[in-house]
Formats: sequence, structure tokens, C-alpha cells
Amino acid sequence: MKKSKQLHCLNFKPLIEEAIKKLKNGENRLTVSNYPLKYAFLNGLDTPDISEMLYSDYGMPSENKDIEADYFEEITLLEKMIADANVPIYPADRKKGAKIESAEKIFEGLNRRAFAMLLWNWYAIPWRYKNKKIHVIWSPQDIMGTPIIHSYPLDFFLSYFSSILENQAESQLEVLKQLGFWKNFGIITIIIFAIILYVILYVKFL
Repeated sequence: MKKSKQLHCLNFKPLIEEAIKKLKNGENRLTVSNYPLKYAFLNGLDTPDISEMLYSDYGMPSENKDIEADYFEEITLLEKMIADANVPIYPADRKKGAKIESAEKIFEGLNRRAFAMLLWNWYAIPWRYKNKKIHVIWSPQDIMGTPIIHSYPLDFFLSYFSSILENQAESQLEVLKQLGFWKNFGIITIIIFAIILYVILYVKFL
């Protein structure tokens, strides 16, 4: 049986650009990126603990209704756009004998939601500013779960964000220093090799 073409988040930038236009303040909620922002900037912040993940998996609502509503609005919009674009969503666990239409629709719907969450994890801006606080959104592990939201005072988050940028700048500077060292080392090596070769040839034909 011919395998379906593998879907990758990077192929859906046009869809995300359209979603940004459709959402209110969309440019502050989604961004077209080659790398998920949560991996770039959320390392170091407290991650959800076991109890939070369990509450999320069971669909317990968070304490931040506004941010949670924004999350579900974004997921629902992505699901609809995926359906409208006829993106081929194939259930990974589909059994060969399963031909019941209602079951097929359920599996397709679940997989479409899972893919919408995958796109959200890649393209969403996972922090939102509201009521003088920064709210960090962690998407649920379960496709029927609720998001986990951590809230931080604005001054704390800005200080943390500044330290991340400082560490990145220091890392880039260190890389540039190493590149400069190896570049100079390579030039010196070539010069020494050329001198040795010249001496060998000079002695040979002397």
C-alpha cells in the first residue's frame, strides 16, 4: 500500500500567515518561524508539574479563562483551516478492517485536532501580556486536554528574557572567537606547509 506523504510544520507557513490575519491581534498570537519559540526562550522557566499535567489531561479548566479561551480559539481556527485546505490527515492507528464511516470521521477529526496542536506548538507565541502580567501557555499532552498557564510579573519576565538574550550573545561571541582562531590557525598551517615544501624542492634540485 502506498504510504501517505509525510506532513511537516514548515510546509504550512502560508496557512499560518492566513490564520494571523483572521485572528484578532493575530500578530501577537502566532508567528511564522523556522523554529518553535517555546524551545528557544522557555528553557529555565518552571515546567508543568505532574499534578498540573493530570488536571490538564482530564480537561480541568485553568484559572485564566481569557488566555485559555484564546488558546482554544486558535486551535479551533487551525482545525477549520486544515479541513478547508483538505490537508490529508491519516490516523496513525487506523486498522485495515475499519470501514465504518462514523468511526473514520471520528479518527479523522481527532487526527486533525492533533495536527492543529502540532502547528500551534510550532508557530504560536507561547507568552501573552494581559493585566500587567506575562502568561506562558503550555499546550496539553492529551488532545482533549486543557492548556496549562503560568503567570509571571512583567518585571520578572523581562529580566529573565534579557538574561536569555545576554546568554545567546555571549554564546555567539564565543563561536566567533573560535572561528577566528581556527581561521588563523589554518592560514598559519598553510604558510608553514608551503615553506616546508619550498625548502624540500629547493634542496632536491640544488
